[in-house]
Amino acid sequence: MSKNLIYIGLAFLAWIGYKKFILSEKIKIGLKNIGFNGGTFLQPIVNVQLEVENPTKTTADLQKISAEILLQNKVVGTIYQDINKTLQAQQKTVISFDVNLNLADAAIILISNKFKNQIIELRGNLVVDFIYFPLNFEIKLP
Repeated sequence: MSKNLIYIGLAFLAWIGYKKFILSEKIKIGLKNIGFNGGTFLQPIVNVQLEVENPTKTTADLQKISAEILLQNKVVGTIYQDINKTLQAQQKTVISFDVNLNLADAAIILISNKFKNQIIELRGNLVVDFIYFPLNFEIKLP
């Protein structure tokens, strides 16, 4: 009886390890959009949308995001949020986050460079089934 329990436990651990390996190799994350989403003149809100694709035959749990929005390599906003959303098997899911910008830093950078060729960056991690996926995206302003 105890040998059977050991085999069942080992099989379960092997399945979890296999699932984590497949997810780490297959999950794709893309930046869908970064845009203003209201707020006030002094405290603008930026909406960040990520598209997460789960091409595997098993569900996965989105757990949290930890990221920074940078403008000219200076942090102008941060995201620390629990998500608690399930990625369905073989589907794409769009997740959105609202971020309050530090207007003082952003304004100084934008005014000094006159908006030309500014690069907005999103750097951080998205956690899916306890696997940390890096977020490294850039958008160049026209």
